[in-house]
Amino acid sequence: MKVRLFTLAAAAAVTLASQGVAQQNDSLERALADLNSGLTAPAGQAGVAIGGDFRARNRWFDDDYSAFTNNRDIDTRARLTFTFNVTEDSTAFVGFNGRESWGDGGLGSTPGRFDDPVDTFQLTRSWVTVRNMVGDGGTAKLGRDYYTPVSGRILGTDDWDNRPATQSGIWYDHPAGGLNLHLAMLNGIEKGYGPTPHALADANDDMVYVAALDWTCDMVEELGPVHVRPYWIRNENTGAEFATWLGLLFSGELMGFGYEAEYSSYDMGLSEGDAWYFNTSLELDALESLPGVENGGIDITLSSSDLMFATTGTVVYHDAAGFSDKLGAGGLWTADTDTWQVGLNFSPSAGWNGRVAVINVQTGAVEWDEIDVSLGHTFNGNLEGWFGYAMVDPKGNAASNEDTFWATLDLSFGN
Repeated sequence: MKVRLFTLAAAAAVTLASQGVAQQNDSLERALADLNSGLTAPAGQAGVAIGGDFRARNRWFDDDYSAFTNNRDIDTRARLTFTFNVTEDSTAFVGFNGRESWGDGGLGSTPGRFDDPVDTFQLTRSWVTVRNMVGDGGTAKLGRDYYTPVSGRILGTDDWDNRPATQSGIWYDHPAGGLNLHLAMLNGIEKGYGPTPHALADANDDMVYVAALDWTCDMVEELGPVHVRPYWIRNENTGAEFATWLGLLFSGELMGFGYEAEYSSYDMGLSEGDAWYFNTSLELDALESLPGVENGGIDITLSSSDLMFATTGTVVYHDAAGFSDKLGAGGLWTADTDTWQVGLNFSPSAGWNGRVAVINVQTGAVEWDEIDVSLGHTFNGNLEGWFGYAMVDPKGNAASNEDTFWATLDLSFGN
């Protein structure tokens, strides 16, 4: 078949060449392209885009205990991605991830080696998307990928992790007349197990469902555009009782103040609780009068969650309440937690961004204050650097002060 195609192409080229000098330059290329289009590759294929990123991350930690003083760790992470544009309406993607767990421990040491079963370079993401698959105007996605619905305070992927959490399932998005409908069905942990199918299987479902809207309301001119995002999340992977979150997030700008507010109610059988979040920010032109400062602003954040409130445990948690990440995987809405923080953002010079924040956290019977200082810059070669310092002052005589210093260098490559 290939020989026959080549023969036809050559014959077509000779025929075209005999038609005149004006067509001689491109006739062969055109004939070959026309004959091979859709035969040697999938129709409409636009090629593949290769990309990725490399990160080196350093942590220095000191909690004033002699046995744990000066923990200095370095780890690296590398990701490689391939995006295949199959047609104008379909895309395939695969992504690989390799990481260390705080450095290479060397020979005879398990933690931190790229060739460990846990840390080895692995295929962690793989999905396909198809737009307008059945003529409905929506986009369907199937596979495994990072996933952060709405704000990520209940379910989300934290890129700060060396191996960010991924979810496997089906996603569907539709403009829905400006309401921007989003649906998802995610795999939970399969509850059926045994020597034969369905042996000892749990009668309950094991899926996680998400339904959300993203609507921009501009009906009240005085309020400006308000982004309204109602959502419903149901986790049927929790046992006899299912966990359900019903919430609303809205954001916008009013009289020069940017704002974001979110409320969520949690229900799992006899366990019920609420959580809320509020943030506002304002650009401060007065900071430009300071020597060496180009611009800046102030932001204020408040949050609270009830004793019976819970998250999925897979949330965006880094810097949710300070660089120390003392709240852990529960994030800002860890049960029985109240926080407030005030931050001052500034740009000391072109290409540099800094922030100073004061934070207070009360979780259960534990309370601490934290001061964070950070500075970011893009160096030559598009190398992005970020440096953060957290000073934690726990309340109570039994607790000791803690210091955490972060330094990261990121370099993205490809598309």
